Amino acid sequence: MDSQLTAEEFNLHNPAYCGFLIYSMLREHQSFEKNGLNSALIYLCLPFILTKSISSKLPKSFKTSFVLWMIENEGELFNFSSRVNRHFEVTQSAIDFLFHRNLITIDEQGYVNLVKSRLPVSPSLFNKSSSMQKHLSVSKLLGKWFANSPDATIIYSVLGIKP
Repeated sequence: MDSQLTAEEFNLHNPAYCGFLIYSMLREHQSFEKNGLNSALIYLCLPFILTKSISSKLPKSFKTSFVLWMIENEGELFNFSSRVNRHFEVTQSAIDFLFHRNLITIDEQGYVNLVKSRLPVSPSLFNKSSSMQKHLSVSKLLGKWFANSPDATIIYSVLGIKP
């Protein structure tokens, strides 16, 4: 396993926790967009959610233009592609965690959809930590934002990432 994270960093971002954040993002996305989320966008989620300097600058509302926000905050997003690369293994482990527990499916077009489950919307565990509350809040915002934003190609282009 060629990890760009130390063992300690990887353990801090365990697959169950990060999987729940992705699941929450997908749940919010699906409330607006029934066709699922382009799987390429999933790899952008954890860098947005777990990077405090970025998550603290996010708007309060998903109605803010995602592309306009990215342009206005390009300084914080400088070299975002390296953040995506550093979080790749953690993101993939979280996706595998969700997939192997039959919580998500990926269709032939590469869209990720939720499988109905009884996972809570806001588990009480998240009330015990302000950083966990923030992560959950950001994941929900991203889900709504992605549902109301241009397609993945435009988002990747504005971020300067080659898929």
